[in-house]
Amino acid sequence: MSLLLDKRELKKAAKELTLAKLNDVLDTLQSVLAERQSEIEAINEIERFAREKGFTLEQLGYKQIQDTLAVEEEISVSSDKRPIKPKFKTLNKESQYFYVEDGQLQLLRTHTMKKGLQARGIEVVSVDKVDKKFAKDIDALLADATEQATLNYNSKVVLWNAWAAVNGGEILETR
Repeated sequence: MSLLLDKRELKKAAKELTLAKLNDVLDTLQSVLAERQSEIEAINEIERFAREKGFTLEQLGYKQIQDTLAVEEEISVSSDKRPIKPKFKTLNKESQYFYVEDGQLQLLRTHTMKKGLQARGIEVVSVDKVDKKFAKDIDALLADATEQATLNYNSKVVLWNAWAAVNGGEILETR
């Protein structure tokens, strides 16, 4: 990734890249693709054979193993780097800002949006300065934002708990 960020290194790599090297890369990718395809065919053959003999894949432990491997792969990828410990942020009604766009009241999600909205000529106001005709929409917007914050928090807790189980960290509760 740093290669792409540095123009000098990118230019140097482009000079070193030749048609022969590109062909080698393509050949390697095609061989890996063929290998994966043969693995898929073998798995399909095993599944077909198990069904013919009257076994379910769950009875053979195939599906459970596949699910476990997928979870272990996610953990191994995330265990290399410690994830950020999630913190649930409650939405305080008095500290929220709103704006009206296309005739509808919207909740200001991030304060970085504020300058962009103001540059477009959209007024950003606090909850006590919201026009009375939009007052009924405030609670619905806050409820929706709280629900979304809870979903985001819970998804981060799952990743954190997977990392914590492997590395002996604190296990968090979902909300």
